[in-house]
Amino acid sequence: MNKTILITGATAGIGKETAVYFAKRGWNVYATGRNIDRIQDLKEKNIHVLYLDVKDVASIDTALAQIDKNSHKLDVLVNNAGYAQFGSIEDVPVEKARQQFETNVFGLTETTRKVIPLMRENGQGRIINVASIAGKVSMPGGAWYAATKFAVEAISDSLRWELKQFNIKVSIIEPGPISSNFGNTANQKAEFINKDSHYKSFYNLILNFGNLSKIGGTTEDVAKAIWKAANKKQPKIRYKVTFAAKALAVLINILPTKLMDYFVIKYFSRET
Repeated sequence: MNKTILITGATAGIGKETAVYFAKRGWNVYATGRNIDRIQDLKEKNIHVLYLDVKDVASIDTALAQIDKNSHKLDVLVNNAGYAQFGSIEDVPVEKARQQFETNVFGLTETTRKVIPLMRENGQGRIINVASIAGKVSMPGGAWYAATKFAVEAISDSLRWELKQFNIKVSIIEPGPISSNFGNTANQKAEFINKDSHYKSFYNLILNFGNLSKIGGTTEDVAKAIWKAANKKQPKIRYKVTFAAKALAVLINILPTKLMDYFVIKYFSRET
């Protein structure tokens, strides 16, 4: 029997690429998102399309009920829904910071909480959380986004220990810069940043994040990592995607903090 995967945030980028990648390999794929019009085209690839807003508990319940109605047992959950809220701590209103956590953290955990009983009943399952290398190290103007990804790392570690007894495995995907619409979306979320900000020297690079992503990996690179996490008998706990992510992970472990500070400030305050 073909396995079944549910992907949140599948309207573009990593989520949509992952849906197509798994469908091509014979899985029952449920691609979900808030803007369901953006994933209607996936139906042509034999992918199930469902409305699911991770901040709306009722929509999570409805999506899971539909999977059950189709007589599919959920094998894998990919928590991909999320976005980046850029801006300095002083510049970002606290309400925008709360919204960032509502989607990236609380939405992820609520979806996971709903899925755990189903996987426990099935006697197995995989939960794959898409974090970021930003969950290891923050950057100027990226504190709130990084804070949510640090939280995803911590939640994933606890889940891994808690769910081992039920044969539910948990993996974390840690992409570096990825060529997708992620940067453009992040720029829209940072639109309140103005030229009079005291932190404008850092914003030059942030507002060109979309261009930076072009030198990184691809959404297919991430989809391949998710495929490994879903299919390996003993999946890795963490999958770093792109050379930049792997290199940065090494640097933050070997460089003294003050030296790391020097390079970060020098890099992020440069002209683009």
